[in-house]
Amino acid sequence: MSEFKIEVVEIGKIEKHPNADNLSITHIHDGYPVIIRTGDFKEGDKAVYVPVDSVIPLDAPKWAFLNGHNRIKAKKLRGVFSMGLLVQADSGWYIGQDVREVMNIVKYEPPEPLTVRGENEHCPFAFPNYTDVEALRRWPDILEVGEEVILTEKLHGASSKYVFHDGRLWVGSHHNVKKYNPDNMWWKVAEKYQLEKRLAEIPDYILYGETYGNVQDLKYGASKNDLFLAFFDAFSLASGKYVNWDSLVMVLSLAGLLTFSPPILYRGPWAHNLVSLSDGPSLVPRANHVREGFVVKPTTERFHDSIGRVILKMHGEDYLTRK
Repeated sequence: MSEFKIEVVEIGKIEKHPNADNLSITHIHDGYPVIIRTGDFKEGDKAVYVPVDSVIPLDAPKWAFLNGHNRIKAKKLRGVFSMGLLVQADSGWYIGQDVREVMNIVKYEPPEPLTVRGENEHCPFAFPNYTDVEALRRWPDILEVGEEVILTEKLHGASSKYVFHDGRLWVGSHHNVKKYNPDNMWWKVAEKYQLEKRLAEIPDYILYGETYGNVQDLKYGASKNDLFLAFFDAFSLASGKYVNWDSLVMVLSLAGLLTFSPPILYRGPWAHNLVSLSDGPSLVPRANHVREGFVVKPTTERFHDSIGRVILKMHGEDYLTRK
């Protein structure tokens, strides 16, 4: 259900910046800290929240203060973390309105991580894309305090999916199914990890994972052309459902893939102070950099009216401000 929005919001509590007299801090949706110039807004005002990874049309005079930087990034201002910016809302706009088209703002899409040779192919069966994972900052109360959850390190790479169905291996990126090509990134890791043989042991289970290493700017100790694969979820074609965490462990074990999964940061009862696990060094053994953050979900699958499947992500401050 995850969707990019430029949303009209109501300003909540405003606090003084601890290190700057002319700056203040407010929180959007209770989870996104935004630093503002003191006096620009007061509690109860309407404003437009422009989140991280928004791409701004710099030809409009109202954005001149950005000094030519058209992509909104998280940053630390005088030692305090800030995500996105707030601008004045037109008087006729209402709280909750999505004004991205009116303001001509789009979401930043990173370039293709590698040259991905090979074409897509038609898939004759339902091969669903992976769940769009919502942000924990946006939905801080979806998880119930005390329910058992699993937190895994979020890896920085490319979404991948694999299934052995109807006598053959099917390989896909997030949105597409890929024809066989030994030079294609997704087929390279399929052959490296012998997925046709391994997934034949668990037919009709779609495995979702991340291809990482020499893919994005976090390399996890990869040398040139090194690619790695970690599986974090499984979907049963027979039942049409994602499996519970312990069932995922069993499925990966049967395929001999249990060691190819992201580092587990925590398993146990959910508590709000666990958000601190989004920061810290990556626990991938060969990595020498920060972790991207974490993904958290209940160990027993469940749904929520607001977001659908309950699974959430939390990016770390160190990751968001690394550049």
